[in-house]
Amino acid sequence: MRRLLVVAYYTPPLGLSGVMRVTKLCKFLPEAGWQPLILTVKPVAYYHYDPRLLDDLKGSRIYRTESADPNRLLNLVRSKAKKLTPALAQGLGAGPRLLNYVLFPDSKVGWFPFGSGAGRHIIDREKPAAIFATSPPFTALLLGVRLKAHAHVPLVSDFRDPWPTGFAPPPAYQRAALRRVRRYAVDHSDLVLAVNDGTARAVGPRCEVLDNGFDPTDFEVEPAKLDGFGIVHVGNLWQNQAEVAALAAALRARPEAKLYLAGRVDGETRRRFEHDPQVRLLGTLPHGEACVLMKGADVLLYVGKPGQPVGIKLYEYLGARRPIIVWGEGSDEAAGLVTKAGAGVACGLDGAKLVEALDEMKRDPAPFIQADRDRFNRRSQARRLAARLESLI
Repeated sequence: MRRLLVVAYYTPPLGLSGVMRVTKLCKFLPEAGWQPLILTVKPVAYYHYDPRLLDDLKGSRIYRTESADPNRLLNLVRSKAKKLTPALAQGLGAGPRLLNYVLFPDSKVGWFPFGSGAGRHIIDREKPAAIFATSPPFTALLLGVRLKAHAHVPLVSDFRDPWPTGFAPPPAYQRAALRRVRRYAVDHSDLVLAVNDGTARAVGPRCEVLDNGFDPTDFEVEPAKLDGFGIVHVGNLWQNQAEVAALAAALRARPEAKLYLAGRVDGETRRRFEHDPQVRLLGTLPHGEACVLMKGADVLLYVGKPGQPVGIKLYEYLGARRPIIVWGEGSDEAAGLVTKAGAGVACGLDGAKLVEALDEMKRDPAPFIQADRDRFNRRSQARRLAARLESLI
């Protein structure tokens, strides 16, 4: 079995969307003849943990290093931070994010010297046949380039977002320099991947798409039993107050509909809907519980974030095989993906169209769940990645 050095800052037991791509690819790569050697950081301060995701990495070897980045340093005082007021603890957690605008290329640059030393040691001992570096953070891409120079093996640079801060552009004073860093990583890579077309366009013409996807084994579960006609949204809602309010207003026409929101919401949304009989605020759930919820939904709701081409939750919706509603403006790529897959309806902010689509899905959901979705199956994607790695070496 060939070995693949995987450079990834965000890995389990951290949870949420930032860890899912690398976790699921590493889960299935051994089936395709590649054993992942994961180079990552020791425990860091983070707002959600999902230790059960470590079960997906039983076929991988994990190497955890020290780091001088703010999240790692904050972890050292995390036990004290828990004793602070919730508002102050939240402020401390926001600090590392704000430092993305001060440290360069991002707030994880303090991991570079530790990752570089450990990575060279792994290379000398394990002799990987290739390197896979995934970002954000861009620091992981720079580590990939550094370790390629030591190992003299092919490098795959993987972009989950086009910027270290995600899909939203950083401040104008940083963009030119960050574009140069991005171009440097691309120029020194043998293969460049992105999670969707929008990110690939931002990265450049050399970038290929290996979509985000779903793990089919995650949905081998009994579906949740929901009250009423269950409309489920999984994921954080921070900048979507207008969309959620418009949705709730449209649902008044169907009182039997119940909206389930799994994930963090902003204070305004919480105050507005915590006593609403049609809305259930579930908070952040472990990934396994979220899959049970998705599979039990009558309809899955996708609300995109500003500037984001396609959120990872949409691919898991496809794996749950439930009808999908794309709600809100500016989600053209997500809407096109759902429409092309025959998996649902894009409604914009049209309440009448939403009610019509819900009625259709309630009458007969079958047409929305029958299309082939192998392109988004993580097992199939791991095989495709393995084939590309073989072609490189």
